[in-house]
Amino acid sequence: MNKNKLFHLILAATVAVPTILVPIQAEAEVVSPFKDVSKNSPYLEIIHEMRDQQIISGYANGEFRPSEVISRKHAAALVNRTVKLPVVEKFVPFKDVSAKNTFFYDIKKLQQAGIFEPDAKGNFYPNQPITRAEMAKVLTAAFDLKVKVDLDFVDVPRTHPASKYIKALYSNGITTGDFGTFSPDRPVTRVHYAVFLHRLLHMNDPVDPNEPAQKIRGQFARITAEELVEPDLMAMAMLGMLAQKMTHDPSDYLITEPAKDGGIIVKGYMAGHTHGQMAKENILYLKRFVKSGSELEAILDVWLEGDFSKIKEEFFTLKAIGDPDFFNCAVCEQKFAMNIRTKRAEEDFVRALYGEEGLQRHRTQWE
Repeated sequence: MNKNKLFHLILAATVAVPTILVPIQAEAEVVSPFKDVSKNSPYLEIIHEMRDQQIISGYANGEFRPSEVISRKHAAALVNRTVKLPVVEKFVPFKDVSAKNTFFYDIKKLQQAGIFEPDAKGNFYPNQPITRAEMAKVLTAAFDLKVKVDLDFVDVPRTHPASKYIKALYSNGITTGDFGTFSPDRPVTRVHYAVFLHRLLHMNDPVDPNEPAQKIRGQFARITAEELVEPDLMAMAMLGMLAQKMTHDPSDYLITEPAKDGGIIVKGYMAGHTHGQMAKENILYLKRFVKSGSELEAILDVWLEGDFSKIKEEFFTLKAIGDPDFFNCAVCEQKFAMNIRTKRAEEDFVRALYGEEGLQRHRTQWE
């Protein structure tokens, strides 16, 4: 794929990692690796870790069937067997889920937790696939997630009934979407359900000092380790991080402003953006992949020390590395005149894209 085209795809990106799998009735635990999960799958380790912890299981023939959709009853069972749910609603039986149904108790627990409720006909539709929007509600409620960043996916307007649940998944780094979209009506696959649940179960894990430096959860989602080895894509990732400090707009320009309804409009940014925060975690993560002694490493080292005095020059250095053909014109620097954000504008940017946690991280690291 053309590198410039790949970068434009990256700019619009997010990682769609939907939900988990459920141990289905006819399934049996598989000791060896699932024969239908490729060794190149980005979810290989997650799937087998979840299997080894007996949270998910495979079929008796050794398959996992990652692309198979998951039903509402199986989604209910997996969540109920993973999280202790509160009882907040009086039990109201579903007309299409008898007490003899294998999943009756699981479905009952989610109904009492206020996650599911009978439709106008009193039904639950246990065998229907669960959608990504429904999954967002289930997982947000089950894990008591809060909305930390008020950004919308392009295909999930604020009027969507699942908007707040999808925002909660996104702002906690559980999902990053799929190239800027969330696809709320798409059925959830077994592999995606497994990945979502895995992220939830590990979202509060402490940082292991013996592990290699890790990026902040949910950031640089579409840029793989293999791509970061390429200098041009690394430069593009660094430019995304530099957007926190530089803008084409006036230095004190804010990307948020009050809307007529009292809400906040974030100008030019949607859920699934790929700008990683200018944070020490992200800088150390990127340093894992740059060539020793390179210009890219030198810039990262300077940033790590908190020296941002030459970011204008560094911006054009990174542009030249990321897209060498871009500077085959005499007016590019004038066309791409950049201004350094004021403290007020930078904090507005950080709060809008990374939430209060991101702002606290920023103040702790750089002030």
